[in-house]
Amino acid sequence: MVQLVPDIIARVTLYPSDRGGRKGPILPGRFGCPFVFQGEAFDCRLLLEQTNTTLHPGATEVVQIKFLCPDFVKPRLTCGATFMLWSAGNFADGEVLSIVN
Repeated sequence: MVQLVPDIIARVTLYPSDRGGRKGPILPGRFGCPFVFQGEAFDCRLLLEQTNTTLHPGATEVVQIKFLCPDFVKPRLTCGATFMLWSAGNFADGEVLSIVN
């Protein structure tokens, strides 16, 4: 699989299952979902295969995120900006740790 250069590095906290989060983990691979920032949604991929990360409900992990159209969102992001991840409802909160040039 081709290694993608992430657009941002973020800390992501998945909601626990009993509080509206996913029922199971997100396994290593490329997981796609809308990235909700300032009321707008941007398609993104969590690059979990590049760090062999599994995201479990209720857990917090540092993840690499790639935007399908980075020109629309990346210039608006700053370190410390907060966002939500959505898939049939919000299932995670996140904070931008760094923006990759």
